[in-house]
Amino acid sequence: MTHSGIENPDSSYLKLRVALIALDESGRVLLLNHIRPQGSYWVLPGGGLEQGESLMEGVTREVSEELGVSCIINRLVAVGQLITQRITPARHVVDFFFEGSLSPGELKLTPDEGIAEARWVTADEIDRLVILPLEIQEVIRDLLKDRKIEFRYLGKYKIYN
Repeated sequence: MTHSGIENPDSSYLKLRVALIALDESGRVLLLNHIRPQGSYWVLPGGGLEQGESLMEGVTREVSEELGVSCIINRLVAVGQLITQRITPARHVVDFFFEGSLSPGELKLTPDEGIAEARWVTADEIDRLVILPLEIQEVIRDLLKDRKIEFRYLGKYKIYN
């Protein structure tokens, strides 16, 4: 099994993922565009946790790998999960979303990370983009309005089985 998943006897696995909702002082959030054969979508900077790594260490590493800058992590704002049964092997992915900011510096996208574009997005632009998971869009929108939102459990993502 990969370093970011835990193998289970029933051929399914558990994967822990971390993401940063990076906000800037202009009231924008950083999103990354991924273009895949099945379509284009936007995500937050982040990825799979490595074995032995804490959640905060994972966020810091992923932001550095994807963007070439460091980050400041303020707090955990949301947790959600993807549970699939129709895909082989079955998967259970738990996402931890942190609110924070990026350290000053020029963003340097890493070509092998599969990121087509990084863009700072305003609250008005969020509804025009496909942001995955869909459940995180409301959290982002609310954070852009008021950074003091309460922690949210997003539950099982509705876009999957």
